[in-house]
Amino acid sequence: MRRTGKILGTGALLLVVAGCGAHNAGSAPSSTPPASTTTPPAPSTTPPSPSTNVPPRSHPTQGVPPGDTDPAANQVDVSALPADYPHDVTLADGGATVVIQAEQAGCERLSAAPGEQTASQVVVTVTLTQAPRGQMCPMHIKENPLFVHLNAPLGGRQLVLRPGS
Repeated sequence: MRRTGKILGTGALLLVVAGCGAHNAGSAPSSTPPASTTTPPAPSTTPPSPSTNVPPRSHPTQGVPPGDTDPAANQVDVSALPADYPHDVTLADGGATVVIQAEQAGCERLSAAPGEQTASQVVVTVTLTQAPRGQMCPMHIKENPLFVHLNAPLGGRQLVLRPGS
């Protein structure tokens, strides 16, 4: 009985495959034009234009965003920041803008501001504001890069991130 089922299944599969192959095979010319079908045209060398309902491409969540550069490994001092503060830093605009790659959740509000800028170091204050106790907050996380514009490119100066109040 099992053998008969296998033979019938194999036969049905062969008929389906043969039917698909016959559909694509060439046919003799006829005097009537072929009926219009809804099959898509053959692929061309130009890619199709993107659909308007496609969501925009997101920014990378790891690594250096396009156009930004990493500061030298020993150039950034984040030792004063608490663990729940953002620590990932890149430089944009030729080093004139510090970009702190942060994620913000629910009712949290992150901000960053330039502080003292000397010939040897630049201080940036990062502030994390929490919602009042008992306030209902949405449970989501979003990327929130913090842009801090410097008076001059960072260059070889030390970048020090400190927590704000």
